[in-house]
Amino acid sequence: MLGHLAKWLRVLGFDAAYPCKAPSPARTFVTAKRIAAGSDTIIVEDQDPLDQLKQVLEHAGISPDPELFLSRCLLCNVSVAEVPRDRVAGRVPEQVFQVMTKFNQCPKCGRVFWEGSHAERMKMRLQKIGLPS
Repeated sequence: MLGHLAKWLRVLGFDAAYPCKAPSPARTFVTAKRIAAGSDTIIVEDQDPLDQLKQVLEHAGISPDPELFLSRCLLCNVSVAEVPRDRVAGRVPEQVFQVMTKFNQCPKCGRVFWEGSHAERMKMRLQKIGLPS
């Protein structure tokens, strides 16, 4: 099960299709199963999603771009877009609306995102495994 890995890749701004039934020429296929692996396949060994994330990034030779942190919808995997604050009134908790000034929205599912305390906790977890955030 690599759903949590896909979520963490999306947190970092990477395009991570999940579930994915078969490899695609445009993507690197990541799996936990021993299948016929090609040069565009990464087989993760670890069970912990953050260890899997580190393994995938190291194997692929890529680094996260801090500018892309939380730039994708964690459910739909599409890039989110900034939305005027007044358009989220009544759609986010009142205390969040009072404190936050910047909001993003998924153009596909309509979900609203903001960089609250959860973002700081995510960054701390990424730093613990040696990843910049």
